[in-house]
Amino acid sequence: MARRNNLVKRGESWYVRVWIDGKDVWRSAGKSKQAAQMMLAHIREDAERGQLGLPKKSRETFKDWIPRYLEWAKQYKRSWKRDDLSIRSLTPFFGHRKLREITKTMVEAYQRDRSQEVSNASVNREIACLRKLLNHAVDHGEIPESPIRGVKMLPEAPSRLPSLDRVDELRLVEASPPWLREIIRLAVLTGCRQGELLALRWRHVDFDNGEIIVEDSKSGDGRRVPLHPLLVEELKKRRGTPEGYVLTMPNGDPPHPNSVTHAFKRAARKAERGDLRFHDLRHLAGTRFQATGANLNEVAALLGHKTLHMARRYAHATKSRMHSLVAAMNVADAPVVEETKA
Repeated sequence: MARRNNLVKRGESWYVRVWIDGKDVWRSAGKSKQAAQMMLAHIREDAERGQLGLPKKSRETFKDWIPRYLEWAKQYKRSWKRDDLSIRSLTPFFGHRKLREITKTMVEAYQRDRSQEVSNASVNREIACLRKLLNHAVDHGEIPESPIRGVKMLPEAPSRLPSLDRVDELRLVEASPPWLREIIRLAVLTGCRQGELLALRWRHVDFDNGEIIVEDSKSGDGRRVPLHPLLVEELKKRRGTPEGYVLTMPNGDPPHPNSVTHAFKRAARKAERGDLRFHDLRHLAGTRFQATGANLNEVAALLGHKTLHMARRYAHATKSRMHSLVAAMNVADAPVVEETKA
């Protein structure tokens, strides 16, 4: 029987302190005082019914749990915005249901109906988000176990395998404005993501060792990326101040991601390769790097992948070999670019 109930805040988190049969029990409510007050109200209700200390029956609906999950995701997940989008699609179907009422059958029905509207890959991302939200509820004692254990993901179509030969690459570069040419060249010869490239400042370029330093990677880990010797010389010619951006627009400002995407699409259509997307350049870099003799671990090291088996154990990815492999990559003729400084 609860003899005393308290709301306690430690750091940024709220806790409900409960005395049950002489035992001091603490229950976490996250950073929300409102969630702690609701938890306390539920405990009092259980006490009145003589159910305190018995296995908990979740009263929370999917919609109720969203704020708590997103609060956690924003703190611990780099991809929380993707989860936010998935939740918007999941809510019309699951929003009013209590977490403990969600079943494998319901999820499979959602998969079936949703796959008529979007690709299987999109449905799988949404189900992965649902699974994480329910696991979060389990971790916080709201439900004893995830009710959708065993749900299988839908089969996905094979990934696109874009190709870009030397002639097509030159056409693409020629169809691009000068500021975009520099971005394309760096993308093809480093395999860096668009966001990683646009964030580069001159202090991230290690000219002595011929490398760029990627500080904020999607994988969560920074890495050093070897530069092709010709690329090092090109960068030296327009070297700017340490805090200046490596890639800039004519006005000196760093390009906005949307500007890069739209300009790339226009150039691709002009070069009669409208099928290309900017992210394809990353795949092309990996393909060309592997064609030099690089093994999968070395490709993973260059691209900063975490998805390949043993990707973080680069036993054969020695620094000297990485540089020699990058130097062996096929290089298209350098575009003519006006020298600018950030």
